[in-house]
Amino acid sequence: MTLVSPGYDGFRESNVGPVVQPGTRRNTLSSIQWLRAIAAIMVAMHHAIYYSDSLSHQFGVREFAGFFSLSFGIHIFFVVSGFIMIHTTDNFGGANAGREFLARRFIRVVPLYWLLTTVMVIGLIISPHSLDIATDKLKYILGSYFFIPVLRTDGDLRPILGQGWTLDYEMFFYVAFAFAVLLPRRWAISLLTLGFVGLAWAGRNLDISTPVIFTWTDGMILEFLLGVYVGLAYEKNVRLPGWVASLCIVVGLGLGVMDFPGPTLIVAGIPAALVVGGFVLGPRMKDTFAPGLLARVGDASYSLYLTHAIILKLVYQAWITAVGDRLPVSVFLVFSMFAAILAGLLVYYFVERPMTKYLRSKLLRSSKPAPAFSARAAGASL
Repeated sequence: MTLVSPGYDGFRESNVGPVVQPGTRRNTLSSIQWLRAIAAIMVAMHHAIYYSDSLSHQFGVREFAGFFSLSFGIHIFFVVSGFIMIHTTDNFGGANAGREFLARRFIRVVPLYWLLTTVMVIGLIISPHSLDIATDKLKYILGSYFFIPVLRTDGDLRPILGQGWTLDYEMFFYVAFAFAVLLPRRWAISLLTLGFVGLAWAGRNLDISTPVIFTWTDGMILEFLLGVYVGLAYEKNVRLPGWVASLCIVVGLGLGVMDFPGPTLIVAGIPAALVVGGFVLGPRMKDTFAPGLLARVGDASYSLYLTHAIILKLVYQAWITAVGDRLPVSVFLVFSMFAAILAGLLVYYFVERPMTKYLRSKLLRSSKPAPAFSARAAGASL
């Protein structure tokens, strides 16, 4: 396997909890919320452009998409995930550290994914030919539920909820991190680094015909490490001047969306780390109306990520039937994105948030709250 992304479209949102600066009250790290929103919107826009191009082909108008790829948002999410895991974990070396970590990740990530996967399974039962599945269907569905990579067709590793392919990577990272937190922090990060680098090197010549090993040794797992080290820089109080932070963001976004061929770590991972580093290590941005609105989308980014493909397809089908070529394709693009974001917000406020709150109250009742920030903060080191 090479260290090149398999080229799927989608993202897995990394879940961000409350974090604090040393000696301050808890608050939300706004820059991370904005990053989550930006990344989720980028991925949704990537798929909306796909449907816009499909309309363009049908109605003989100019295509909307160019030479860039907004699927770069998934790499931003992976780096953010690594940042948050190191930034919010303060119980390294504890006897129950791994179990507590996995329990909280499970509650935050799995229920909504299982719910929407079940919706897709019901749809497949109602319309068996709506999805082309070349492998054993039961094996495929079970793999989709339990984050085990299974080929849908040759060259296609997406689960039944297509954008959930990134969760296969996320869950692998969570399990590896859960084992790592059983060790003292210095040893945990060193072991995680050596392990992931070793896996990526060992799997550099594998191909997708071995889906599980391919996924767990894909070079994209190194993007989580990049996020971990950005988090360590943040804890050491490394800060960038405004112009340097802005340059990192502009260069990172520019390189990332250009979708150059090459190893994922180079063409996507490092640009994503530049973007994340620019946001979190740069000067604090003012909380005005627009960033506040962006933060709300950031709160709902996981719901947006998991639902946007379903919403976009429904809007696309309705548009063909009801609108056709009577309105420009650009109007479809704007309308479909509005519908996807609105649906993501609604699912977050009425499904994801209450469901997560309920499960936390039932399953984590006897556990003390997870620490919001490492007490070592600026003194943390390898």
